[in-house]
This record gives sequence, C-alpha cells and structure tokens, in this order.
Amino acid sequence: MLYMKSRIALCATAAALTIALGASASPSFAAANPAPKKVALPHLAGTLFFHRYSSYQKWDATMWSLDLVNAKLTQISKNWTTVISPINAHPSPDGQYITFMGSPTASATKEWDVFVSHWDGSQWADPIDLTGPNGKRDEDPKFSPDGIHIAYKEDGVLATMTLTGGDKTYLTTGLPESSMPYYTPDGLGLLFERSGQIYLLKNGVTTQMVNPPGISSYYPIGVDAKRFLFTRVQLSQHDGIYWGYYNGAKPQPLFFNSRQFDSSDSYPYQNGAKYIFLTSGDYTIFKGGYNLMVADLANKKNYNIDTLYGNVNSDLQELGPSWSASRYIATP
Repeated sequence: MLYMKSRIALCATAAALTIALGASASPSFAAANPAPKKVALPHLAGTLFFHRYSSYQKWDATMWSLDLVNAKLTQISKNWTTVISPINAHPSPDGQYITFMGSPTASATKEWDVFVSHWDGSQWADPIDLTGPNGKRDEDPKFSPDGIHIAYKEDGVLATMTLTGGDKTYLTTGLPESSMPYYTPDGLGLLFERSGQIYLLKNGVTTQMVNPPGISSYYPIGVDAKRFLFTRVQLSQHDGIYWGYYNGAKPQPLFFNSRQFDSSDSYPYQNGAKYIFLTSGDYTIFKGGYNLMVADLANKKNYNIDTLYGNVNSDLQELGPSWSASRYIATP
C-alpha cells in the first residue's frame, strides 16, 4: 500500500517565446534541426484496476476498473454492501477474482481486512471478508501465480491463505515487521518490505535485495524470472521507481523519476517489456495530487492516462493500479 506523503502543488508560469523564421532562413535549418520523432500512442488491452480517495485517513476510497479496449470506466464498488474504503486491488491470474483490503461494514470500528470479490458475469459480486472482523490489521493481499493462495500481512507478520480463507500459514512470526508481500513469478518466493528495505523469502531463506542510494524502499512487484519493480524514496525525499534484480545486480532507475515529484505504485502491463502503469505526483497535471500514468519504456514517454482514455484521473488521489489480461463485459 502507498504511504501517502503531503504533496505540495507547484505552479510555474513561463512567458511565451515565439521565434519567427522568415523566407530568408537558411535552407539547412530543417536538416540541422529535424522534427521530433513521432511516437504512436500505446494501444493496450485488458483491464486496469485502481482506487481513488481524498486521503488515506478519510476511509472514503472507491474501487474502479478501466476497460483498456473501449475506455469504459466503472466504479465497481458502487453497490457493495459488505466493505467500505476498498483499496489496492490485485486480480487473480484467471481474471475471475480480485483481492484487496478494506474495512468491513459489519465492524463497529474501522479495521483493515482482506476481501475477495468474484466476477459473476455481469458485475463484481459483494466482497467476502476472508480475515475478519478480527481486530487486526490485515493488509496488502496479493494472489499467487497459480491463483490458489493469497499472501498478505497480519499485524506485521507475513501470512498466506487459500482463496476461500480458512487456516492461515504465518511466515515471519517473531521477526521484525514485514509488509507488502508479492509472489515471484515461479510462486516459490515472496518479495516484501522490512525496515525500509526489500527482501526475498524463498525456500525458508530471507535475502536482502541490493538497493540504490536513498532513504527507504517499498512496494515490490515481481515481474519475471530476473527482475522486479519497487519504489525507493530518493535523497530528494521524492519517490522513484526502480528495476531490481534477483541476482544482486545494481537496481536501475526508470526514466521518469524526478527530484521534484513522486513516482510510485508501479505495475507491469503484460510482462513489463514495453509498458508499465504507475502513479505520479507530477505537478504539471492539474488534477488532484496523484494521477495514473502509462510509461512507454522503449520510447521513454510517460503519458497521463487521460491522454489515452479521456477523463480517468480526478481531483482525488488515483492510486494502486494493477492490470488483468481479462475484460469484463456484462452479459445481458
């Protein structure tokens, strides 16, 4: 989950500069100054999930889906009765379920539990609470690659359970607080955050991943057999996104990282070879604080998602993007 920081809105005003080139301009000017290469806008498929809220503390989050083929934006939590403030959805590999954290409406006090919702052919069904109400903080759920298990954090201890809940397996009891688990693609390991560093738990062995200079790391996302994405609070105090490598190679920053605003909450499109989704605090986008972006890795272009799909971002905070290859078309 994203630990929000206060965002300072910066507005810059620049005077327009017009350079007139008359008929007498040198004929070599065009050759010496070729027009910028045009890059085709991404054409994506599947579904993007995300949530929006005014602030983490307000418990006013709503869950959304965006069909990347027909640009249909849907508030999937609109008719839910069992949960409030659902955030950080993660789809199952078969696309039939999403798991997320939220607070049960049945609880007298607000608490984070892990929920699952099933696509019934026409809508996302009322979510089922898998962990509570139990008076504990159950957070950061993610599906295993086979879709059978869900990893999550319970009061700082990493745990796993099946899609139907039931008995839990606790993995880090008695150890320092661990959070944000994410399965490696082979399903044998768990990336997670502890004390501002990224670790890998695999075959009973915990290994710290190499981090670049900075303050703290969080939000690891397993991508393929060699690498993962994660967010690092840079020395500038702003978040940046990096590629991390299981073999211990030096992490590589993504091209859009900035010393002036945050980039975080990364998620790969398909295998992450061409595009990733992310959340950005870029202050040149005058909508809310954090907004959804699509990064074209090959062409080093970072698109406000509104450029591709119309009015998706809002004056609220758009966070926690995740992608499914499935589309959800309601049957008559």
